[in-house]
Amino acid sequence: MNQKTNITILLMVLSIPFALSQTRKAIPAGRYEVLSGIKSSHASKIGESGAAKDTLGLFFAEVVKNIPQGKAENLFFSTQNSIDPSLRSLLTSKGAIESKVLDPKVNIVLSDNLVRDLEIIKKLKTKGSLIVLKDKQSIKHVMNTCQNCEVMIYQSESDENYFLLKMK
Repeated sequence: MNQKTNITILLMVLSIPFALSQTRKAIPAGRYEVLSGIKSSHASKIGESGAAKDTLGLFFAEVVKNIPQGKAENLFFSTQNSIDPSLRSLLTSKGAIESKVLDPKVNIVLSDNLVRDLEIIKKLKTKGSLIVLKDKQSIKHVMNTCQNCEVMIYQSESDENYFLLKMK
């Protein structure tokens, strides 16, 4: 009887770590994007200058993929000159036309300050319009500020964050 008790206790003690290891599993890489619907990327700290340009290029490629299709012309408006000029040339090469004034036909806005440009963003009424935002704000702040926008892509850099927002 004593031997059966000792074996039972030994099996119970050996099964505890196995039971505890099954309670919590990590979310696999890329699964967060699938669950949330937000693409997220960031540059690594090592070799950040080259990697930052590469990730910025990937962000711009995603912006180009999300340009509204089926319109006769896509107009973009830039609020400041601090947006990367390569994005402007990329948009122009894809058929988008730069507008000097905020016209009702504008469906892409380039901004570098959400607080300053909030009134401009609110004037966009066309569903599916894009807002390319470069700001220091966190993703929570941007989502709370732009209630009628959906975050399509979020890229975190060391000093700036890049967002691609789409009007709902």
